Amino acid sequence: MVGDSPRRPVHLRPTLLALHEGRGIGYELDGVTYGLVWPGAGEPGEAEATRVALLHAAALDLRQVEVQPPTPVPAESPGGMGFALSAQAGDPARALQAARLALALARLADGQSLSAEERGGLCQEHGPPTTREVILHADGSADKGDGSLSVGYTLNGRPYAAFLGERGHEYLAEREAIRLALTHARLLGYERFRVLSDHRFHVRRYAENLVHRGRRKSGSLERLDALVDDLGPAVSFEYTGTSATDAPHRLAVHARALHRLALGQPPSRSQAVALRRVHFARRVGGGVLY
Repeated sequence: MVGDSPRRPVHLRPTLLALHEGRGIGYELDGVTYGLVWPGAGEPGEAEATRVALLHAAALDLRQVEVQPPTPVPAESPGGMGFALSAQAGDPARALQAARLALALARLADGQSLSAEERGGLCQEHGPPTTREVILHADGSADKGDGSLSVGYTLNGRPYAAFLGERGHEYLAEREAIRLALTHARLLGYERFRVLSDHRFHVRRYAENLVHRGRRKSGSLERLDALVDDLGPAVSFEYTGTSATDAPHRLAVHARALHRLALGQPPSRSQAVALRRVHFARRVGGGVLY
C-alpha cells in the first residue's frame, strides 16, 4: 500500500520531554522513560539531550511528537519528523530519575561506591521490596564489530540495563550482568538472591562449588567470586533455558542501541528490533515480554 502514514489525532500524539543532569540524559518519550550516560566529551546540553530523544523517536517511526516544556523546541528534526511545542508543560521528575538511574548503574558497573543520595535514588525508583527474595534474570551482549559490552537484567521482573565502557566477549558481558544485578539487588535491601542464568559455566561454578581458589583467574571472575562469597548461602544459582533470558538479552542490546543513537550512529537491525520491542512492551505495561 502506497501513501502517507495516517496522522494520529492530536490528543493521541506522543509527547517528548528531555533533560540532562551531569553526564546523564533522561527523557520521557510516548509515556516511557529512558536514561543513558552521554558518550561525548564533557557534559551534554539541552540540545544534545533533545536530539538523542528525537533520534529515538525517529527509530520508532513516530512521525509526529509534541515537545513539552521545559524541553526547548529543536532547530531541526531527524528524518523529517514533525514536531510542535505542547501547550502543556511536562513533569521533569521521571526524566531526571531516569538520568540519575543511568549514572548510578554506570558507577556500580565500574565498581564504584554510591553516595547516600544515589542509593536513595535507586531505592525510590525500584520501590521497597515486597518480598525478601529477588529473582534475577541476567544476560549480556558483546558487539561483534567493536567488542563493546552491554548488560541487561530483571529484578523480580523489573527491567534494567547498562552500556559498559570496556571491550570484551560474551562471557565477560554475562558475568558482568550477574555481578551488576546482584550488587543492585543487594543495595535495594533484598535478603535472598536467586540467579537464573542460561550460562552453564557460571551456574556450575557456584551451584556445584567449582571455584578453585588457587588458580589464576581474570579480574572479572575474581570480582564475581568475591561478591558470591560475601553473599554466602543467601545466593543460589539455577540453570534456565535460553528463552527465559530473552528479555535481559534484548535489554542489553537496547542499551547499546541508545549508546549508538547518542553517538549519532544508526542502530543495527537487531538494535532497531530491540528499540521497538522494549518501547512498546513498556508502553503497554504489565507482564508483556520484551
